[in-house]
Amino acid sequence: MRIKKPRVAITIGDPAGIGPEVTLKALSDFETLPCLPLVICRVNVLQHYYRHLMTPWDILDFNQIQSDTVIQKPCFINIHSDAPIPKPSCGTELTGKESLAYIDAAITLWKLKLIDAIVTGPVNKSLIEKWVPFIGHTEYIAEKIHEDNPRMLMYSGKYNVMLVTTHVPVFKLKDVIDYNRLMQTIQICESSLTRIMKKKPKIAICGLDPHCGDDGAIGNFDKDVTVKVVKDAQAQGIIIEGPFSADTIFIPQRWAQYDCVIAYYHDQGLIPFKILAFDEGVNVTVGLSVIRTSVDHGTAFDIAGKDCADYSSMKKAIELASYLAIKEG
Repeated sequence: MRIKKPRVAITIGDPAGIGPEVTLKALSDFETLPCLPLVICRVNVLQHYYRHLMTPWDILDFNQIQSDTVIQKPCFINIHSDAPIPKPSCGTELTGKESLAYIDAAITLWKLKLIDAIVTGPVNKSLIEKWVPFIGHTEYIAEKIHEDNPRMLMYSGKYNVMLVTTHVPVFKLKDVIDYNRLMQTIQICESSLTRIMKKKPKIAICGLDPHCGDDGAIGNFDKDVTVKVVKDAQAQGIIIEGPFSADTIFIPQRWAQYDCVIAYYHDQGLIPFKILAFDEGVNVTVGLSVIRTSVDHGTAFDIAGKDCADYSSMKKAIELASYLAIKEG
């Protein structure tokens, strides 16, 4: 059976950050491209600073693309802008606006059914916030495609973590975490990991409170809610254990015994993940109909334009998005 290479839109992120560099380096490092890449960018930004990294692909004007446009080879999708060409390391409100335009273009291509997956480069949220409310790619994409149940899966292969909540302030956690959200997260975790790993995953879950509440001494949530959710998920045939105290489950030897650990909130799961898997880590949006992966790092304005950015995460993000989007025919 013939395997069709998926069409994957790749946004370069903030044009003043390391996104352009890591995107071009990642794409040039494949012996054989795992997908048909469509790099969404302002082409003259790449030509001005990164011409030495560019491949001689076609350039398509985004404004000329229609639902019947045929794209059969790798290309750059050019986003027009009247703004001055930004200097690497100098993020501004205008680079925030431009990076948002790249995201919107990728979503439009997906809605037109011209792509099978999206890979996003790093953006600066505060700069995008100058133009629209923007908590993060995860929430923004979910809103734009009118779906409301996304989750963040941080995936490296050996160390994987899924979050019950996404970018939620700690003081608001009590307002958004309940039995139903926990159960949905566990179900999404199992289905998404099964898709990636081609087997049922073995899952662990953290406690919300320190020491899982010390049997009620400092909190009853884990005793009353987390334990019940775990038992009910096990009754559904899901392989899950816990709750475990977050200060011990992320010890590498324990973490490696599970295919994924479910953490309740952003820093509970992402601090250990980035300590152990920063270079290989990929942020995967799950729970939505669109396939979207991303680098697990930021814009790194301090090293942008210095030709020293590590592109491992971008390469892994492209590989994983391509793998998830493969079609047979």
